[in-house]
Amino acid sequence: MAEARAPQKSLPKINPVDRPFWEGAKNNKFLLQKCNSCGKVQFFPRIACVDCFGEVSWIEAKGTGKIHSFTLVRVPRNPAFKEEAPIYYINVILDEGVIIESRLLGDNKEKVKMGDRVKVRYEQTHNPDIKLPCFELA
Repeated sequence: MAEARAPQKSLPKINPVDRPFWEGAKNNKFLLQKCNSCGKVQFFPRIACVDCFGEVSWIEAKGTGKIHSFTLVRVPRNPAFKEEAPIYYINVILDEGVIIESRLLGDNKEKVKMGDRVKVRYEQTHNPDIKLPCFELA
């Protein structure tokens, strides 16, 4: 009889377009793209500016922002997250103006409310090459 495998947490599938973002996260840096022509800052990573189709460069963001919205997951679909429930998923408006979806971590996360300030917190995964940018209350 085959042994049952413990469920694993899913990880991002890194591609050439978003590789710089994940390399930055691995080094505790939050990187965003900025258009070289019109100056628009964007997230998630793309091959060109979403406004003018100009060439983009990577900039280091502050890693701070405010909570735009949040929700709780009490029963995760992936059993690997069962021990972490309830999981707080948040939409953060970064100080640079883009919105990112992530998780809220920390001992006081149950006190979260809309508009709360947050700062990035990197979480190591089971893959030593991937750190996930999560957030905690500032």
